[in-house]
Amino acid sequence: MENRENRALRERVGLSVLPEEPARLVEKLVEIEEAGVDQIWVASGPPSNPDLLMTLAAAVQIFSRHPVFMAQQALSFNALVPGRLRLGIGTSSPQFAKSVYGVEMERPLAYLREYVQVLRPLLQQGEVHHRGRYFTVDVSLQAASQVPLLISALGPVAFRLAGEIADGALPALGPIPYLLNTALPAMRAGAVAARRDRPPVVAHVPIVFTEDRATALRAGRQAMAFPTTLPTYRNMFMAAGFSEQEITAVSDSFVESLLVFGDESKIKDRLLELLSTEIDELTVGIISVADAVQEEARLARLIGQL
Repeated sequence: MENRENRALRERVGLSVLPEEPARLVEKLVEIEEAGVDQIWVASGPPSNPDLLMTLAAAVQIFSRHPVFMAQQALSFNALVPGRLRLGIGTSSPQFAKSVYGVEMERPLAYLREYVQVLRPLLQQGEVHHRGRYFTVDVSLQAASQVPLLISALGPVAFRLAGEIADGALPALGPIPYLLNTALPAMRAGAVAARRDRPPVVAHVPIVFTEDRATALRAGRQAMAFPTTLPTYRNMFMAAGFSEQEITAVSDSFVESLLVFGDESKIKDRLLELLSTEIDELTVGIISVADAVQEEARLARLIGQL
């Protein structure tokens, strides 16, 4: 794992943006970079969204792409902008994988492990010869690159897997105490088993630009209503110490523990506080209360000034 002391604070904070029409997204990425942001994370989203791997990707749903196709896309992107892509992949929902793509993924982490076993050598060596439970692949590509490969993780087993085989973990909405007390030890255990350094964890922190607590909680509750219905997220939240009642009700204490709200000064202080812990990196994203475009620009400027 890279020595954090050798990195500027703003290099450890990325901005998470929502998928958009590709041309507009590219314009937005340029604007954000000009504000001084070093990292931008873009989720792949549902099939109705444009294919955004050609721009950036945080947690591409692996069932939507065969690993050979994923490698081709990632290497093509890297050829256009060498060294600027970190690829995040994740399992999402097995039910969604089956209903939309017809992919059977009854053991998501086993599927993810084998996916990485195919994808990593394709990315880094340009070839793979693999016969497994889910994939049989014998192919050579015309390119290779050391594209960092991160995986989504919510539970201890997934974090251990990240420590063992990935270049980082992407825990969406992971409570910070849970990441410190559960995720990092699990990642260390996986790294020790694989005889490697622990890779970084990239914590996800929602941001609300308002000094009014009630407004922040209302916006946060609306944004978190859907994740709290998903079994994988509910399991994580319960492992983090929240009751089923708090999660189902999306309670004030639950919401307040996951987001940061205030003006620039308060938000900056909290981000610096988080960066002083063992958390390696942050990816922050706007929960809008008024004008999403302006709020996102404010957050980009804040990151650029760290």
